[in-house]
Amino acid sequence: MTGLWLPLTATALAAALTWWCCLRPMAQNRSCHSTSDPELQEELRAVREELRQLRDQATPPAVLRDRPEILDR
Repeated sequence: MTGLWLPLTATALAAALTWWCCLRPMAQNRSCHSTSDPELQEELRAVREELRQLRDQATPPAVLRDRPEILDR
């Protein structure tokens, strides 16, 4: 029984810190990742568009083939 106190205390402390630092601010709608800044929203939109363009450039174009692909063994 004595060996269980440390893990139980650590678990309770972790749960309390999670509630205090993460869940409580989100419940009060004042989390650290709120994005109400219009400049930030515009920058995020531009970065997402740039990322989409880069992904489109990196993806090889689809090649339509008349016959099935032959794999070397």
